[in-house]
Amino acid sequence: MLDHMITSNKGLEEEFQNRFGDDWMKKKEFIKDLIDGNNHKEKGTARSYMYEIVANKRNEIDVDKMDYFARDCHGLGMKSSFDHLRFISQCRVMFLRDDETTIAVRDKEEYNLYELFHTRIGLFRRAYYHNVTKAVELMFTDVLVAANEHIKYTVEEGEKVISVKMSEAWDHPEVYEKLTDRIFDEILVNKEPKLKTAQKLINNVYKRKLYSLVDESSPKEKIEVEKELIEKRLTKAKLREEDFSVQKVTYSYGMGSDNPITSVYFYKKDNDTDCFRRTNPKKTSLFLPETFQEEILRIYSKNENNKNNENTISLLKEETTKCFRILQLDSVNKAEIESSPGIVNRRRRETL
Repeated sequence: MLDHMITSNKGLEEEFQNRFGDDWMKKKEFIKDLIDGNNHKEKGTARSYMYEIVANKRNEIDVDKMDYFARDCHGLGMKSSFDHLRFISQCRVMFLRDDETTIAVRDKEEYNLYELFHTRIGLFRRAYYHNVTKAVELMFTDVLVAANEHIKYTVEEGEKVISVKMSEAWDHPEVYEKLTDRIFDEILVNKEPKLKTAQKLINNVYKRKLYSLVDESSPKEKIEVEKELIEKRLTKAKLREEDFSVQKVTYSYGMGSDNPITSVYFYKKDNDTDCFRRTNPKKTSLFLPETFQEEILRIYSKNENNKNNENTISLLKEETTKCFRILQLDSVNKAEIESSPGIVNRRRRETL
């Protein structure tokens, strides 16, 4: 996308070349690597710390997070207890071994870092992954799927002119940059009869006739396995795939089940030449979190809440309750998710 932005703006590439000379292409690739974060070409060198500024894959603490935390907390009326200005003022570039460098922070800022990730969890729970937000997201996804075959863009490839669907836009930056929120207005005013399903969904979002959350649960085993089991159970219960959606939601500190603070390098006030990691945070304080990831399964009903759909919605609620009841019992074989309620009730009595 960066390449497209430069080449599509006439004279911009020449301006960069005049300013930076023959090294311009290397500098551009370096910028792209910093944004990506994964393509760490400077690993083990004195410039390696630079890859921890924009997209930090070492411990997920970077200016990208600090920026959108401050922006979204302000927009949502939330107060963030993380002070990014103080944090940045306490950072130093330090050597790890040989010529490799990293960004280290003063040891007294450890609690401030926990506040950073606490803010992250709060934003995800109250905004990004809120059940209503995910319902709207799911509906807009269904809109794009329904309209995909009927909304196309033309692209010149050499002497050819080809049609590109929205799902293919990722490979065509000149199309991808057009896929803003206005696409939904384009779908609404389009006269194509085959877009009626997509148009109805958009109108339902505007009228707040959203997909409804039936229930949610935190699985005890691998969430992908249990998600698949639930989908099979609901399908066998004479529910159509278009009647429901099983969604996986993951809350974490950004590094899966790992504590990112153990990957942060600290330095002490009386020794600012050596840095170290907190391999055992409990030595710092016992008043710290022990779990750093939570996975949740949510089941949404896609049917409008009216008399025509009463039986379907009721059946979905009943089957969802059965599924979650089974999945909460450690001793239950997951194959029993397709069994009768009698088996479930008997196992519950045995467990109790």
